[in-house]
Amino acid sequence: MERIRRVDGLRCLVTGSAGFVGSNLVRALLARGCEVHGFDKAPAPFDDPNLRWFRGDIRGDEALREACEGVDTIFHTAAMIETLTYAPKAFGDLVRSVNIEGTRTVLHVAKEAGVRRLVHTSSIITASGEEHCGVGEATPYSTASDLYSTTKVASEQLVLAANGDGRLLTCALRPGGIYGPGERNNLIGPLIKSLKQGGPLVFFGDTSTRLDYTYIDNLVDAQIRAAERLVDGSPVCGQAYFVTDGDPINTGAFSRTLVDEMELDARAIRIPAPVARALATAGERVFQVFGKPKPPVSMVEVRLCVKNSYFSIEKARRDLEYQPIVDTREGLKRTAKDARAYYDSL
Repeated sequence: MERIRRVDGLRCLVTGSAGFVGSNLVRALLARGCEVHGFDKAPAPFDDPNLRWFRGDIRGDEALREACEGVDTIFHTAAMIETLTYAPKAFGDLVRSVNIEGTRTVLHVAKEAGVRRLVHTSSIITASGEEHCGVGEATPYSTASDLYSTTKVASEQLVLAANGDGRLLTCALRPGGIYGPGERNNLIGPLIKSLKQGGPLVFFGDTSTRLDYTYIDNLVDAQIRAAERLVDGSPVCGQAYFVTDGDPINTGAFSRTLVDEMELDARAIRIPAPVARALATAGERVFQVFGKPKPPVSMVEVRLCVKNSYFSIEKARRDLEYQPIVDTREGLKRTAKDARAYYDSL
């Protein structure tokens, strides 16, 4: 029985291909000789003779159909990362539309086009919400009511349920906080901008809790490993996998280590957990009523800082033969070099 079918040289589609994860994955696939179809609302971040770019919305069939022509494997990375629990209705409807209906459309078009494999980039948020210390994928789905948790749970369930529907084989990967050189929107970029404006490092709760992070090279490696193991009869089909650095760290220690590696002298303030929760809740409620300002920190982000939320990667080690190629300490060192250049450029 076929155990692995390489993606090298095949035609692959990456949704969300202009984003941090998508663009890194595109580069890795091009390096393997793949013919890559990039799909995003944004223009291509770089040119390559083997990259064909499609601009469109994943909720719309037409451009997506064209992008799926002759494709063997889809890597679905497109999503809105919005963690608010309280938000204006139109804002919430948009997030649900992109993350859930967009995924439904991708699956529908993939099946129509005869695509063989689909790897969905999910998140550890699908299982977090309570205190979790090294548990595996048997952990129940999160019942948290924020936009990111609810939409990522729903989209992952759609993907896994689609496995074996027609010719399509599917799986989902659950990274932790994704970081690395060039990350500008969620973890690293906002922190650097705040520091450049003279803001302090803000820590929530104490220093005892830990969270999973995933260095970008580790995630891309896992995505390709997962795709190559989506073959008939494989244990990977229809399954979800935590893929992290396997090295959980306190969120404050993560930020402090990065800033120290950047050789910046930044003051720090620590906000007790109850105060942080109250401030985040108030910020979300104001946004919900008035539509602005968007709060700098959500209730979910506070929760992730003040509760343990890390998971076992043993299932990925076994089924995907996944082994983090970069540990968090080395990942932060590599990220800091780029982050310092970005800081100096602002």
